[in-house]
Amino acid sequence: MKNLAYILTVFAFVSLTACQTYKPVVDQQSVAAENQQQYYIDQGECQALAKQSSGGTGNVARDTAVGGAVGAGTGSLIGVITGDTVKGLALGSVIGGVAGLSKGVSDNERNYENIYRNCMRGRGYNVLN
Repeated sequence: MKNLAYILTVFAFVSLTACQTYKPVVDQQSVAAENQQQYYIDQGECQALAKQSSGGTGNVARDTAVGGAVGAGTGSLIGVITGDTVKGLALGSVIGGVAGLSKGVSDNERNYENIYRNCMRGRGYNVLN
């Protein structure tokens, strides 16, 4: 059980630190040579806006808690069937929490990408991805 908890903790840490690495691919023909400096300013402002507006850790925490609760319920049911309710409850909570964490991180990253992409498009750039 300790090894599983350790592995899941490492997975959670890696998931959280891998967030918000997206950089939009912009067709450079949509960036006029004389406006290259403005392009970098817009990129920085859109990135900051996306970080601010993408949901942050609140959504990740909520999804982790919901996943843990659902996992606990499922784990306790499996525990009753197998004869070890406490172990089933604990294992279900951990697995459900990690599944919820994974969903929260994924949703947060997707929101970040959408906001960043839309911001750059709104400023007139041809975003390809």
